[in-house]
Amino acid sequence: MDGNFRIAVIRFPRLVAVLLLVAWLGACASRRPKPVDPTLSKAEEQQRKALQQCRRYRGSLPLLSQRFSDTKKRLQTIAGERFVPAMPPLPLDPEEQRLLTVYDQETEEQIYNDAQAAWKRSEAERRQVWEQARGQRQAAAEQELDQLAEQLRSISPDLLAAQEPLALNAAQMQRYLSCKPENFR
Repeated sequence: MDGNFRIAVIRFPRLVAVLLLVAWLGACASRRPKPVDPTLSKAEEQQRKALQQCRRYRGSLPLLSQRFSDTKKRLQTIAGERFVPAMPPLPLDPEEQRLLTVYDQETEEQIYNDAQAAWKRSEAERRQVWEQARGQRQAAAEQELDQLAEQLRSISPDLLAAQEPLALNAAQMQRYLSCKPENFR
């Protein structure tokens, strides 16, 4: 047979070249990834992808959802904070004032009015500093919440409820935490 092959190569070099090319293409075709089954519907494909997402993020999802909840609570705490002013100067005692001379009464009243004005200025400054700090904490918490929401949306948009303000969708969260294939059908 070896001799016949040599004769065929000499007599029909084009035929041998074509046969080698066909064999080579056949070998290459078997190495290609198989196309997705065209019988799969779009819904089945989405379910398959959701299950893959679930398995990929199963370890990080509890931590991510906990951080999201903690940040929401922190935002609610910040929103509920109220400025507490310092104790104002004590008012003048009328009984004590009655015992003083007119000059001493006027002096005491002037001291009290100066202390009251200083307290008001001080409280205005304190309040402004407090409001700025509160605004910065609130902005940082809102930014963190937005980032966490974006991370959750990248895993699955269903993990967040469609309402405002942002909230976790408990049913979808349980579905993703369990990662059972029957939950994705």
